[in-house]
Amino acid sequence: MKNILIVVDLQKGFIRYNQTKDLVQRIIKLIESGVFDSIVATRFLNHEGSQYIKFLNWHRLLDSPDIDLVDGLKPDRIVNKYIYTCVDDSFINLLKELNDGSTPTHIFLCGADTDCCVLKTATDLFEKGIMPIVLTAYCNSNGGPSSHEAGLLVMRRLIGKKSIVSDEIQSCDDLKKIIVERQY
Repeated sequence: MKNILIVVDLQKGFIRYNQTKDLVQRIIKLIESGVFDSIVATRFLNHEGSQYIKFLNWHRLLDSPDIDLVDGLKPDRIVNKYIYTCVDDSFINLLKELNDGSTPTHIFLCGADTDCCVLKTATDLFEKGIMPIVLTAYCNSNGGPSSHEAGLLVMRRLIGKKSIVSDEIQSCDDLKKIIVERQY
């Protein structure tokens, strides 16, 4: 079983407040630790006429540099998405490809925003039968600490407390321990 990390929306347009600025270096350090077999970055792309513009009057992440991944992030794959989640049949096929042809039993998640795209991606993976393991030390929200905590509260209810990990990852042994503790 491969250890795959999904880095959710670590884009210049989302990394603009104090809540998320330190997130970049933490995630890059996590990736550089070499404990993951594959890194997949999602990239949210807004567009004219989107539900985000129409219903929320939110006009961000329409073009570069906002849509660009942060400097230093070097994923193996980039998955563009136009809604909160990247999880669809095509994405599941990508995960199978990265996992030597079989559906992974678990996927690690980090990124922004805990209460939006991380939450939705984790929930969708759960509903596809893949255990999301949300690395909360590597997540945050532009909505601030209360939004981050609200996202974690909802995830605990939707995907289970075992899927929420607050420990920092230092080594492959840390990942093995997390996986063993979460086997059902």
